[in-house]
Amino acid sequence: MLFADDDPEVLAAGADALNAAGFRVIKATDGQTVLEEALSHRVDLIILDISMPQVGGLETCRCLKAMPKTSKIPVILTASKKDPAGKALAQRTHGSVRILRKPFTDEELVSTVKGLIKPKLLL
Repeated sequence: MLFADDDPEVLAAGADALNAAGFRVIKATDGQTVLEEALSHRVDLIILDISMPQVGGLETCRCLKAMPKTSKIPVILTASKKDPAGKALAQRTHGSVRILRKPFTDEELVSTVKGLIKPKLLL
């Protein structure tokens, strides 16, 4: 799975929680890196912060859904409760992505991810 957030604390805490739950996580801090990683690795889920520098989460999601190689990968967008872009997000994405509101707990993150994919337990 690929997890992108420009806040190093959110990224580290989220990746740690997902790793502890049995998921393998590739971390990114911007949308351009997400696009590169999604095209060069087999990724089964992508978590994107909608407010990232350079290429934001919404634009990254649009690009992912437009490319045949990545169009079927489930996407979770994270958005601050105060972020105006997050308010109408579910309607604009027509249910093709999930929305997770910040701040979220480790349990909320893991539960949302488990609702879309199963952990690959590390041996």
